[in-house]
Amino acid sequence: MTPEPLASVAIGDIHGRLDLLDALLARFPDRRLVFLGDYVDRGPDSPGVLRRVRALVESGQAVACLGNHDLMMIDAVVEGGDPHLWQMNGGTETEDAYLGDHAAMLGDAQWMQEHLKPWHVEGRVLFAHAMRPHPSDPVAHLWGRPLDTPVYPLPAGVTVSVHGHTPMAACPFPMGLEDGTVVWFIDTGAVWTGRLCALDCETLTPSVVRL
Repeated sequence: MTPEPLASVAIGDIHGRLDLLDALLARFPDRRLVFLGDYVDRGPDSPGVLRRVRALVESGQAVACLGNHDLMMIDAVVEGGDPHLWQMNGGTETEDAYLGDHAAMLGDAQWMQEHLKPWHVEGRVLFAHAMRPHPSDPVAHLWGRPLDTPVYPLPAGVTVSVHGHTPMAACPFPMGLEDGTVVWFIDTGAVWTGRLCALDCETLTPSVVRL
């Protein structure tokens, strides 16, 4: 009988820190992965991060969720929106990292638009960039914050949610709720702190690399 696959490993906001991503991937070489979004902006190597994430998704080893910074890049590069919001929030560093290769940047943005998921459910775990999604709040999963966005109920059979987006001083940070579910926040502010967090959703054990 084939054993049940282990639950995925969630990886928090990378923001162009390919060095941290590679160090963390080395700890989980054969595990399925779920990325929580924000691959680009602020850090030095957004193109390299996207190449790594794209290869893992296309090989079937990973699922990648959409982050708000990824959406800002898509809006500016693919949809022709005003780029200033993106540029002011780290998009300038992303543009610089492409070294003038607009075709490559456009290709990466189009790939994100086509392949990144708004959120992902796997077994008992829901993965979303910012907060739990809810039909009444169409941006909670991308832009929500723990102090000003409700922690919405989970679908039946799901008991844990995992998020990035909001850097936590005490990260990784789990919070138990009155309904018996648990919400994890695993954004370690990698681009500023040199720390990137993963959460093994089989054991609910966090793992942090530091460079």
